[in-house]
Amino acid sequence: MKFVTHMLGLLVVTALLVACGGSPAEVPSPLAPSDTLKVDNAAFNDIVTGWEQQVSAGLKVGMVKPETIVANSYLTNSALSEVVDYYNKQLGATGWTYRKRTPGLQDGVYIGGFEHGTTSLVIGAIDLTPFGATGTYVYVASGNK
Repeated sequence: MKFVTHMLGLLVVTALLVACGGSPAEVPSPLAPSDTLKVDNAAFNDIVTGWEQQVSAGLKVGMVKPETIVANSYLTNSALSEVVDYYNKQLGATGWTYRKRTPGLQDGVYIGGFEHGTTSLVIGAIDLTPFGATGTYVYVASGNK
């Protein structure tokens, strides 16, 4: 439970730190989503529920218009490091700025905040190994100011 509380706190901080900018930008497509991966774990479900609630609330506090918030999640067979590399390369190549005050990759969890113009983006990804599964869970939420 301490892990879940820690993760929720990091997501709130991340969402609050995402700053403002210029015009809407496109969020990269998911990295190799899998329709066959499944996770049946109560702690994992608590994290997912928390991310959905806290990131949306944090984006709103960061002046993102609620009607523009789009959130998606997926499971992938890719390792957490591959997910992090994919998003960092894709976002960097298309003009997104990484918010240096976001936690980044720590202890099997990645939380990154990005901005591009008036678009704010939060990416949360977690290694599924501690939850008895394989692959990575990815949560992506964006919105415009």
